[in-house]
Amino acid sequence: MGNPTVTPLVEQRHDFGFIISTDSPRTRCIDQGTLTGAVKVLAGTILGAAINALAATVATLGTNAGNGTIGTVTVQPAPATQVGAYTLVMTSATAFVVTAPDGATATGSTGVAFSGLGIGFTLTAGGTAFVVGDNFTLTTVATPGVPTITSAPGATNTGNGTLGSLSVAGYAASLGTYVVEFDDATHFTVAAPSGQEIGHGTTGTAFKGGGLSFTITAGGTAFSPADGFAITVGPGSGFYAPWDPANADGTEIVAGILCATKDVTLANKPCAVLARASEVNQSELIFPTGANAAVIAQAVAGLKAIGILAR
Repeated sequence: MGNPTVTPLVEQRHDFGFIISTDSPRTRCIDQGTLTGAVKVLAGTILGAAINALAATVATLGTNAGNGTIGTVTVQPAPATQVGAYTLVMTSATAFVVTAPDGATATGSTGVAFSGLGIGFTLTAGGTAFVVGDNFTLTTVATPGVPTITSAPGATNTGNGTLGSLSVAGYAASLGTYVVEFDDATHFTVAAPSGQEIGHGTTGTAFKGGGLSFTITAGGTAFSPADGFAITVGPGSGFYAPWDPANADGTEIVAGILCATKDVTLANKPCAVLARASEVNQSELIFPTGANAAVIAQAVAGLKAIGILAR
């Protein structure tokens, strides 16, 4: 009689599960903040503090006749879409590097959705493989609300793959007060702090433009012309994002570890951050994608500097 076949049990990642010990009480070691970054971030991810994060507050313009409400206002985080020409250059048959108009770069692979530098797309391989140097140009054009994006392959490309599912993150938000003013019971206009009109919206439909995203919900009493809201954008505090030594927005400096998994793909969310006086299990920490031994050592040293020992 042979040995039975047993399916291995894989323990799932648990919130707070990376912590070995903390000073007592644990609340002394944990800070509350806001997680940003437009991705799902798992518990145990090493975080940096985003010093350039922005926050929005909302108030009515005077006394509104209508009693509808404006929901959470999401401020476009970095990286915002830049206006100009992005270039995509193949570095192998399946890998590429993208360069933004300001010279910033990011890497990607065929068949995997790319999201970075303020744009998104998927490069699909064709019947003829790409070769090193094949390229595409993605051009963004300034338009009210959000920029538009188009792409064109290099004239001498060997590979015949295609670039699709183009998208933009949107403009960076501006510091100051945006004005939302109703034209009638359901339609409104949005102006940036500069006074420039950035778009039109409808109650019940998500609005995105000028670095802001929000939805206005109608109430029992309809809005009247000249009803409106003031959305004031200012510097945020307590904003965190995944640590990456290649960044230059504050998140290149280790600030703590995310205690519980949060999905901030669509909006920033409150979070708990282990920030000091603790011991953690290094094998359960999450480092930047592709981190080598030197990057991991840098992260561990950064944690030690704020009083968190990785064992």
